[in-house]
Amino acid sequence: MSGLLLILSCALHKAWWPLFCIIPIVLSPLPTKMAKGTSDSFSSGNSSVGYELAIFFTTGLIISGLAIPPILAHAGKIVWESVGLAIGGTVLGFLTVLIYRVSSPDEGDGFELMAFN
Repeated sequence: MSGLLLILSCALHKAWWPLFCIIPIVLSPLPTKMAKGTSDSFSSGNSSVGYELAIFFTTGLIISGLAIPPILAHAGKIVWESVGLAIGGTVLGFLTVLIYRVSSPDEGDGFELMAFN
């Protein structure tokens, strides 16, 4: 559904710039995935500096993914009508990644179901 909304926002006005919203959606789980095994001596409780930095980068990716369509519309690359569709598709994409990350098991990397063993 996310991809459909993004492609629809592009195809309705023949401007393919909103597809750049896919990049932050794809990259958003990577910082927390890479910081999963970090631990510092300065950490207290369950959080560490590496994990907090990963959360910061993930938040930056989410904000940039949501900011791309209005910036493109302000620059005149896309029309304002396609901004709503692009933001809707981006929100659905981030929610899909979030639901997958929350429901994936903690002991593995979350891709056990996709292995062809």
